[in-house]
Amino acid sequence: MIFGDWVQSAVTCAPAEWIAGECRGAWWTVGALVPNQYPSVLRVHAPDPSVEDWWSVYRDLFGIIASIGERHTSSADRAWFTVWDGHGFATRATHIACRGPLDDSNRRALEQERSRLRDEDERRNASIRAALSQVPRFDLPNRTYYLLTGPVAAATRLNDPGSLSDWRRPDLFWPDDRRWFVATDVDFWSLYIGGDHDFITELARSVTTPTEIVTLTQQLEAED
Repeated sequence: MIFGDWVQSAVTCAPAEWIAGECRGAWWTVGALVPNQYPSVLRVHAPDPSVEDWWSVYRDLFGIIASIGERHTSSADRAWFTVWDGHGFATRATHIACRGPLDDSNRRALEQERSRLRDEDERRNASIRAALSQVPRFDLPNRTYYLLTGPVAAATRLNDPGSLSDWRRPDLFWPDDRRWFVATDVDFWSLYIGGDHDFITELARSVTTPTEIVTLTQQLEAED
């Protein structure tokens, strides 16, 4: 599967259709991102930018959330994951750095290599586009997402379609019984998590980054 072996493409978008009706907040508030049905919403901050190997530490944060989430759901083996469709997975290009002047022979060789890489890029991107076209997409205000399914633990196992050795974070994920809901966005790194008191309390106690309870009317904070 284009997003890795731990997930499958959803058959339809029906499992995600409930979200739009429950996200009743004004745009760019917590209530527009997290379904409004949960008693508490916790903001979990991303690791500090100065942390070494930041992406791996960030991935570990998703792992902590997923491992706690498994204990607070009756459907740990069936969850839903979304990935924003605007990441440009099928538009990547390979570039060659060139330093100093070139003679005619080297210039021709460089152009031949660039042509070869362009052909490889187009074949790869066409293959990615074909695979992505088989994954159902659904719309929320200002965002469209691919919908995937797998166990809760797959939160740290999604692959980037443009680079299958790299992890791709899910933008939204939740278990099939909807006991909790995890959301982030392309414009920030924090996670906003809805759930019951016991889940939120354990989560706040267990993650390795700062947390705070937020309200549905609270403005989301853009993060570089």
